[in-house]
Order: sequence, then C-alpha cells, then structure tokens
Amino acid sequence: MTARLNVQLSRHPRLVVTGLVIIVLLAGAAVGLSLGLLGSRPTADATPSPRASADPSALPNSASPAPSSSSPDPSVPPKADGVLLQVSIDGLRLRAWASTGADIVRTLDRGEVVRASSGPVDAEGYAWYEVVDLDSRSGWVAMGGDAGQWLEVVTAEAATSDLLLRFERSCDVNPRSMSGIPVWPADLTVTSGGLVVFWSGGGSLGNSDGTMAVRQLNPSGLAKFRRDVLALPPLQESASYRLEHRPGAPEAPGHGVCGNSFIVGDGPDAVAVQATNWQGDEEEAAYWVASPARKALDELAMHLEQAEAWLGAEAWSDPVARPRVSGSYIFWLEPPVDIPPEGVDAPTVSGLQWPFDGPIDQFGDPVEQARCGYLHTGQAFETLRLMRELGVFVHTLAAAPPRQAGLAAVGSGEFATDAGMFSFWISPRSPDGYPSCPGEAGDG
Repeated sequence: MTARLNVQLSRHPRLVVTGLVIIVLLAGAAVGLSLGLLGSRPTADATPSPRASADPSALPNSASPAPSSSSPDPSVPPKADGVLLQVSIDGLRLRAWASTGADIVRTLDRGEVVRASSGPVDAEGYAWYEVVDLDSRSGWVAMGGDAGQWLEVVTAEAATSDLLLRFERSCDVNPRSMSGIPVWPADLTVTSGGLVVFWSGGGSLGNSDGTMAVRQLNPSGLAKFRRDVLALPPLQESASYRLEHRPGAPEAPGHGVCGNSFIVGDGPDAVAVQATNWQGDEEEAAYWVASPARKALDELAMHLEQAEAWLGAEAWSDPVARPRVSGSYIFWLEPPVDIPPEGVDAPTVSGLQWPFDGPIDQFGDPVEQARCGYLHTGQAFETLRLMRELGVFVHTLAAAPPRQAGLAAVGSGEFATDAGMFSFWISPRSPDGYPSCPGEAGDG
C-alpha cells in the first residue's frame, strides 16, 4: 500500500501531501460523517428490505449495449441474459446448485452485485439464478420468498437527472485534493426528483467506507429540503466567500483549511457558491473579518454531512439507504511507464479481452497525457471482475483500511501490458452525470 501511494505521489507533481500524511488520512480521521448508510443488517432468513426506487443514472458513451434492465412485471423473474442483480438483504446464501440443501459457496452482503448466467429455475418454491460474483465465484441464489425480494435487477437508464443540489467539501489533505484527476464524486447529490446520493469518502470525512449510497426523499421530505436548504440567502446567487484578513491583525498561524462548494440547479442559470469554512468566533475575531455567510454555509455543510439524520426519518420514502450502483462509470488511465517503480505490483493483463471495443491504450479520449472515457454498468462489472481474476488489486482509497473496490466505490490500481504499466481510476458517476471527462459540457 505504501509503495502504491508513493507511485501516485511521484507520478503526479500536483500532489501536495506526503505519502505519510495520505496514509494517516486513509487510516481515518477522528472527525467524520455518521450517515448510518446501511442501517440494520438483517440475516438471510429475515424479511428483506422493501424495494427501493429505480436508479435514474446516466448511460453516456457506452461502447456496447447494457444488459436488459427489468421485467415489465416485477413478480415475474427476468430471464438471465447477463442481467445484473443487486442483493437487497445481508447474508444471502450462494449455493452450489438450486436447492436449499445444497452446499453454501459463500454468503452475499447487502448491496453486492452479481451477474446472472442462467435461470430462472423453479425449485422448492423459489426462482433460482446461476450467478457469478466479482471474484468469479459461481453458484445459485434464490430471487426471493413470500416476504419479499432478496435480489433486485440493476437498472441502467439512459437519461441523466436534473440537478437540484451538489455539495462538496474539499480540505488541504483528503482524497479529492490528492491530484487533479477528476474522478471524485460529490459528497452529496440531490436530484429534482428527490433522489439523494451520498459519498462517504471526500471532504472532511474520515473513518469512512468510501462507498456511494442512495435514498429517496418523499414529497414532504423534498419540500423540507427545498425550504431549509435551497431557500438560504447565501445560495440565491453565485458568489465566492474567502478568508478576508482583518486590517491591523497579526499574521494568522498556518493550519489546514477546508472549503465548501455548492451548485444549485442545472445549466447556465445554475448558482455556484464557494466558501472557506468558518474558523470559529475567537479565531475569526483575531485574524479575519467575520463573515455571516461563511458561518451559515459551514453550518449547512455540517448538516448535509449528516443529511439522513438531519432531515429525519419521516423525510424518506424508503427505510434505509442502499449501496448505489451507477448507470455510468468514469474510467481514467494514466500514461504507461516502461518499468514499474520498485515495490509496485502491477500484474500483466496482456491479451485480456476487455468488455469494450478496442485496445486499452485507445480507450476513451486523450486528456493531455492521460485518457478518459465511460463504462456502463455491465462493462464496469466485467472490468472489475477480470482485473480481480488476473490479480489486479483495485484499491478503495477512501476506506480505512483499503480493500477491493466494488461498483459502489471509487477504486484505483495498476496493471501492466505490452505497452507498459498503467495507473487507472474507476468511479461511479452521480445521477446528473458528475464527474465527467475534462472538456465536456458540465465537467468538473
């Protein structure tokens, strides 16, 4: 892990933190977000969580069609033509064959995604699918029982959603400020339809799992959000609220600082507000001109970092948030180097049949020395699965400790080809299509 971080530092002159500080960051800061994203953890025999609303994610620039996404009648199991299924309970048993008496291959956690290769097969009162997980382990799972569905079909819709609010918190030392690579999701995204996407991996967040989660506001919750957030005076017009040194005050001591960024609405009429975080009454008075707007925006940021609890249980149409599987993933490739730096394990993927057209060194479009493009959900699943199969560790950098990234997390790693060693990043995009490759409308 240390060697991999040192590679990132040495290859990106824009990085302004040391490998040691990053490791401390990744170990988790004492301050952080307590969203309670996954709620209670039911067992495999418990009543599954109710079905959540469909995920209106973007599907731009797909190299090939996405898997079929849903059945017209949710009570009729879909045919297994490569459809992706997301587990909606904890402890769902993956069995050796389609029977409750079959050996258990492993148990699946809520939010995991598997690809169906055959089925459904009716056995013992259940509809069974033969599936493969991201570690290429295969087996059979039951779709659900009388109490509800244990698997949900992953949808990948082709249209983006209108943005209501995007919030990001960026500090001197955090994953988002590690480099100029535009792969980091917003900390909070709210669409005009009330879909809320959380990312527990940016800004001041520590002790996080680095995954994205999604939850749906009900009409009253959306009205509360509009009233308590969007109606705030500092969010009515674009502005930048920076630290202003108080005349005659001594030079302020150096220390880390965070900034809050808010985007309200879409298109040319969108409001963009940036503000340095509030320093506290005593420090403000000693060194800087007090700014009521910065104080109000910093208080709002702290509320948004705990949006689920702040808005209250009555604001949501679903009982708990669920890990979010995006309809579109940004895939960033750094230019290859001939020889991997000492201590870096970059398994070879030469000869790999990628789940998109063309060789890896021609993926997407050039961005200076790098390349950037998009994967739809099925392509992202197969890319991660194939990399794991070949021994490429896709690190979830925002987690402490780092682990293999899934479809709900930002991941990075290295692999080697005949052209040299590549560094890569793969990241789920928000429903409004953020982040996007540089140079596109609405990027960054």
